[in-house]
Amino acid sequence: MIGNRRQKGSTSADGEQSWRELAGPRRSRVNSPQARKRRHTKWLKFSLGLFVVVTIVGSLLSLGIAFKGKEEAIVTTPTSRTIERILFDTDGVLPNTWLSKTVDLRPGMSMMEADIHSLKAALEADVQVKSAAVERVFPSDLRIRVSERQPAFRLAVADANGHRRMRLVARDGVVYDGLGYPKATLKNLPFVQPYQHSGGRFFPMRGIERVAELLELARAAEPQFFRTWKVVSLEYYSGDLSLPGQVIEVRTTMVPRIIFSASADYSRQLDRLNYILKYVKNQGNPSIERIDLSLRGSAAVQFSSGRVGTF
Repeated sequence: MIGNRRQKGSTSADGEQSWRELAGPRRSRVNSPQARKRRHTKWLKFSLGLFVVVTIVGSLLSLGIAFKGKEEAIVTTPTSRTIERILFDTDGVLPNTWLSKTVDLRPGMSMMEADIHSLKAALEADVQVKSAAVERVFPSDLRIRVSERQPAFRLAVADANGHRRMRLVARDGVVYDGLGYPKATLKNLPFVQPYQHSGGRFFPMRGIERVAELLELARAAEPQFFRTWKVVSLEYYSGDLSLPGQVIEVRTTMVPRIIFSASADYSRQLDRLNYILKYVKNQGNPSIERIDLSLRGSAAVQFSSGRVGTF
């Protein structure tokens, strides 16, 4: 019968074969060494490519953030203001007029235009300045501090034409012109006769700090007597205390020559000098030509009469 006949090529779902059976058995994965190597190579290529992509994206993001931050910093940074005040402070005598001639600060210069390192160098180029410090005090001030050399002696110098002019000698032996000192201050400074080196040279002047100590002690102990000190001779003082016979000679209006040992205790020598002067005064104040305090344990006094006494 036509109704019971099956069409050619058709199969019932309830028949002996299903679609999976028609597809055949499932193929197993090839696991040979060559196959594993190919799979591993593909995985490495994929991982490397992914790493490169992530690195590039991260770098671009970092550059974008940095550029944005820099742009914001530029926008928010305040404009440098014009210098309104110069705060000048010195431990010496240099006046404001000296400062205006020494440093290059133009009107209208901004805070950041002022080169504080160049300003410091310009200040310290003046020999009277021992050290200088320059700093910006925002928003609009510039502070300048100067430490000056202190004069210990006056020095008479003759130029090539024979003209004499006065210069100053600091405690560290530096010789400079000196600016801003009151006349009374300079008048109370004794002159110094430098030590003459081989070849006729007078400079550098060494060991001046040791000589300045003597002057400071004498000024503090007997200020009135110290005013009579006119010349300090370093003819026999090279500044090297390791050498024997290093003495400092002082010439005063009361005693023509007073000799101190440069290596001995100054306080004891000054005490002995004070005793001698008082003793001589009590003896009628005979004229004295020379007092030698450099002797060990005693002092020799030469009177104008030719007599020599030991104290």
